[in-house]
Amino acid sequence: MDVHTKELEYLLDNFWCIKEQDPSLYFEIKNNLDYYKNFIQTKLGSRLLINDRFIKLEKIPSAPKSYMGINDFTDPLEYVILFIILLFLEDKPKLEQFILSSLIDYVKNIAATLELDNQPDWNLFHHRKCLVNVINHLKNLGIIKVVEERLLFTENTNAEALYETTGLSNYYVREFKGNILEYTTLNDFINDEFANQNENIGDVRRYRIYRHLLYSLVTYSEDLNEYELDYLRKFRGPISNELSKYVEGELELTKNMALLMYPVDSKAKYDFPNNKAISDIVLMVNNSILDYVNSGKMVLNSNETFSITKEELFQIINDVRNDNLEYFSKNYKEMPKESFFSEIINYMKEYDFIKNDDLGYKIYPMVSKIIGYIPKDNKEQLDLFGGNL
Repeated sequence: MDVHTKELEYLLDNFWCIKEQDPSLYFEIKNNLDYYKNFIQTKLGSRLLINDRFIKLEKIPSAPKSYMGINDFTDPLEYVILFIILLFLEDKPKLEQFILSSLIDYVKNIAATLELDNQPDWNLFHHRKCLVNVINHLKNLGIIKVVEERLLFTENTNAEALYETTGLSNYYVREFKGNILEYTTLNDFINDEFANQNENIGDVRRYRIYRHLLYSLVTYSEDLNEYELDYLRKFRGPISNELSKYVEGELELTKNMALLMYPVDSKAKYDFPNNKAISDIVLMVNNSILDYVNSGKMVLNSNETFSITKEELFQIINDVRNDNLEYFSKNYKEMPKESFFSEIINYMKEYDFIKNDDLGYKIYPMVSKIIGYIPKDNKEQLDLFGGNL
């Protein structure tokens, strides 16, 4: 792997690189574009935006996954608020200032005018928290700056703040070729990029394969059509060699799965494992499921998957909880068993470890690739379960 591909990995792992925030990194990426620009254009077919303020790699996946949302968002209302704020910022030039009260009035009025299903009510603590989460998201991306803040909007509806726009809001959303008002599914938005092109041949098929590998945590055979499967089988060698030149990950292909395995100290793609306590618990559950298979209690089918009843999986997860309860946060210690099970299951489904099926749940081979455990001789509270809820 070339030393300059660290810049490519930064673009893959981050929304963009803003010159004002990190000028040395900005120029390092810009000055070394020749090392990976051709890879981006010919293999990923992705758009690379370069100007005197930022560099952005637009990462449009081949298939939508639930973990591809904004990690800090947990409520659909946050996405509603986000795009209304982007409308608010659309015509504001760089350095223009605005106050919080004008922003919250705008958000509420637009939501009501558009008769949206998600209507913010600032009398509700949760809705105020959603707004603050969105503002923090925009601050972290360098789209707005805080000039002054008085009190916290989550605690006081009369809180006031002064913000400044950086002029980057118009670059947040990518450009679309079609009329998005006519789109009804996630795939409509993804397929917009290659409208009127045959996605099963030529460049587009190659783009889709590389995007599956680089933009997704894992790709299963069911995620690919027959043309993509054929391409991956025929060109697995060249694909592996090409990826080894540009990223740290090592391509691993099995009958049912394709993924890039990254070094332990590498930033995990799409933030798994992450700093949430539930992420660490899922690592433990994965380890127990692997033990379950290795003990001979379950045999994998030809697609490297197996089905398990809800009762069996509930027992595995409950055993993990009982065996490691001393390491859990207060929230998970006191959580009812059924609620704990549901939360773990939903999180595992979100990251493609399991899916529902007729028997109960289908377990996918990714479970065996990302596991964790606690040394039995360790009796102290571990950082492993010290993450945020």
